[in-house]
Amino acid sequence: MDVTHQTSFDALLQAVKSKAPGSLKTADIKRLLKATGKRPTETQANQIADMIAASPRNHALVYDLLCDLETSAKPNPKVVMLKPALWRIALSWFSSPPPAGQELEPMLAWLRSQCERPADDRPVSGDRIRGVLLALIALYRSPDTFLKCLREIGPFMGEALKLVDKKRAPRHDSKSGFVMQYLARALYAAGKGGHPKLAKVVEIVSTVETVMTHLREKESTADAAIRKLEQLEGALTEQRRINSEQAETIRKMEREKEQMQTQMNELTAEVSKWKQLHEQAVSHTGSAVAEGSKTLLNDLSSKIRPKLGDARLYVNRPTPAVDQVLRLLGEIEEVLGTKEDQP
Repeated sequence: MDVTHQTSFDALLQAVKSKAPGSLKTADIKRLLKATGKRPTETQANQIADMIAASPRNHALVYDLLCDLETSAKPNPKVVMLKPALWRIALSWFSSPPPAGQELEPMLAWLRSQCERPADDRPVSGDRIRGVLLALIALYRSPDTFLKCLREIGPFMGEALKLVDKKRAPRHDSKSGFVMQYLARALYAAGKGGHPKLAKVVEIVSTVETVMTHLREKESTADAAIRKLEQLEGALTEQRRINSEQAETIRKMEREKEQMQTQMNELTAEVSKWKQLHEQAVSHTGSAVAEGSKTLLNDLSSKIRPKLGDARLYVNRPTPAVDQVLRLLGEIEEVLGTKEDQP
């Protein structure tokens, strides 16, 4: 920051400080911030914050600055630098600091406590009520919490400001449809007198439209959630049906498996039995064949040998033909003898 801007800022700061107590306006602060140049230094921001904190009856100024910061779509970046100091000032208006976060029940309990009358039953100070309004305005980014707190705390704020000795005639309005009744009375009040406050009607309509838009969004979200739930229920029902069919198929396959296992066991036992019978039959047949062959050879031997002996006696003559016969008979006898020795 150059010297020219610093000189201009210092002069303007002294001029603002010299104002009468309670006469500081939002415009004064913005002019001071503008005099700092592109961006105020930390020292200049602290000087402005200290001046606001030291100024008597600064509640309206702090309220205006903070509300502008909280509700503006594009807050002034120079004023943003004062926001922590402004909130520190606003917190001094309360009997206790607000709860951390924006949970509904703790916030409602704290707001009710701020609207409670003191022990001497005097009205709650306007500065604290102004702080309660500021706390409510800061909740608007959470529409559900904002609307519920506003609806809950509105009657408490009205009672907190009433004087004890000021008695009003009881009203006997119908309790049914009270929201629309209040809205109708607000419209009625806007049109009273010689100069109807038509701008107030526009504000009421804008507020109603905002609330209705929020409700429509919530309704649309709820409808989408219901449709999704119905789809999930349908999918769950279908999945249950598929699971039931699969379980039945598994049970059927288990029964078939048990039946096949039983059949396989029976076939295995049958095969084992037939194998044993086959081995017994083969063994018996082999024994019978060996015994039959031996019996047959013995029978042949008993029949052939006597005849061979007789043939040897008859043909035992010195002729080549008889010798040949004898040689052949000897070979037969030898072969028969060899067969007898074989098992």
